Amino acid sequence: MKRTFKNLLGFNMTWTVLLAGLLLSAAAVAADEETARALKLYEQHHYEEASRLLQPELSGMSGSSQFAANLALGMIHLSSAKLYRDLYQTALIIELDYLTQLGKQKTGTSSHLVELYLGKVLVQAGKPAEAIAHLRRYIAFVGMKQPARSLAEIELGVAYSRQKKTAQAAAMWAKLDNSTPEIKAALAGAYAYADLQKFKPATMADEALSEAKKQQYIPGSVMLRNVLRAYTYGGANDKAVALLNTNEYRDASSIEKLGASKTISFYDISLLEDMFQAHLGAAVMHLERANHDSTASSKASYFLADAYLQQGKLEAASRAAADFLSQKQIPEQYRDIARVYQASAQYKSGKQAEAMSVWVSLAERSADNPAILAEAMLACAYAGADCAKLENIALASVEKGEGKKFYPLQAALGKYYLLTKDYSKAIVYMEAGRDKANKNKIEANPPLMLVGLAEAYYRKKNYAENLEIYFELGKQFPAVRQIQEAMQGIYSMQQKSAGEVKIY
Repeated sequence: MKRTFKNLLGFNMTWTVLLAGLLLSAAAVAADEETARALKLYEQHHYEEASRLLQPELSGMSGSSQFAANLALGMIHLSSAKLYRDLYQTALIIELDYLTQLGKQKTGTSSHLVELYLGKVLVQAGKPAEAIAHLRRYIAFVGMKQPARSLAEIELGVAYSRQKKTAQAAAMWAKLDNSTPEIKAALAGAYAYADLQKFKPATMADEALSEAKKQQYIPGSVMLRNVLRAYTYGGANDKAVALLNTNEYRDASSIEKLGASKTISFYDISLLEDMFQAHLGAAVMHLERANHDSTASSKASYFLADAYLQQGKLEAASRAAADFLSQKQIPEQYRDIARVYQASAQYKSGKQAEAMSVWVSLAERSADNPAILAEAMLACAYAGADCAKLENIALASVEKGEGKKFYPLQAALGKYYLLTKDYSKAIVYMEAGRDKANKNKIEANPPLMLVGLAEAYYRKKNYAENLEIYFELGKQFPAVRQIQEAMQGIYSMQQKSAGEVKIY
């Protein structure tokens, strides 16, 4: 199980191997077999499988073994969080396009559920006023039919809360009958999402599950999604993780029959955001636990800096990065990435000039170290900064370099061009950073890069390539199914084709 920094920073280095090297060098002597197996799955980008393997073993470990497991789980959940963050962002684009087109169709029997789900997507897209109009039309259609009306009114309250009308939302929810497990779970999720913690949403979710069990009621996808939301935003990170590890979240929330031969599946777009937040909360939880270990807490602070950045906790991110940098005998590669994190926190705190100076300085002295240059490029791109200087350095580096060592930098440039809406260049550089022999295999290609490439292909209306990527991603991440369904709907409506790739 022993490995060193040196032999993990060699040929074909990837971000995941880089991070795994830091963990393994810190905890190799103490790592249990389960931790080693989970890390192997992590390096293959099988994040959810790794979590399901290691999480149940954690309580039986002690001492340095538990430290290694907590650190591994923190890394695993952090990578999952970033993946679902990007999946959610691209799903917003695709789902909004799909449901908007679906709502405009005038041939055949019209869908009524499209009003409900378009309303949900518009809430997530930051358009609550438009969402409210759609939700009200759906409520008028269902009339007094339950539980459809109550569930829709709960969604309407979520839209009000997005308009900062939390009191109005709470007053609406207070009138609802929550005697059924399904409605209680939905209210718990809504209270948690609106940050109305006085209603103890996590406890409400527990009660809903308990009542369902007593009634021999098997929770469906909608109820499970609402319980996950209640746990995620209600501070019950352990319970959220347990729910993620026991449910795949691949099933549709609703299936509407339109005639004898046509059905439409609808999904909750917010599920992907909730999964992002659940994994991020779990990452911070495990990394903070690992950070309490006095023998190797500095290693956890490396990952904590990144996790806190994802949460928007900028001061905490800066402190964690500084703590890591204060340690002795830390290889310079890791110090440089920690400096990238520090600069990201600076930029988001309003110190843009200082942050840019750090990124450019690191890039200039890392022209022959594509992994560091890639991290600086990505940090700048995600910050929405003017990355022209970094772009020029990165372009010069990839023009001179060759081989798999430069794949991360090619992918970073592709992500930069995707975020700046130069979709043709995004495809060129992400394709250059893709393992051609294993095209869409996540074992050979970072899932984040594949998600970005799929979005770029969607923007260029190359639906077949887009769907091929989602097909492979869906094998390991079943929640991707909802994006596949929307994509195939768009494919069908725009190109009169059902698509060339079957849903997994």
